[in-house]
Amino acid sequence: MEREKPTFDILGRIEKERAARNWSEYALAENSGLTQSTISTWRRRNLQPNVASIEKICSG
Repeated sequence: MEREKPTFDILGRIEKERAARNWSEYALAENSGLTQSTISTWRRRNLQPNVASIEKICSG
């Protein structure tokens, strides 16, 4: 029997935390060292950020 791999909605968790802090995409970008356009692209295309971007967000 094959095990199901767990999935994580990283983008959803980032959005939830962003909303809790009442941050715009721009504020998240400024605090994490990413560009607003990168964050906007994730949302528009429903893409998951890579590990390096997640680290920047967590550090910011």
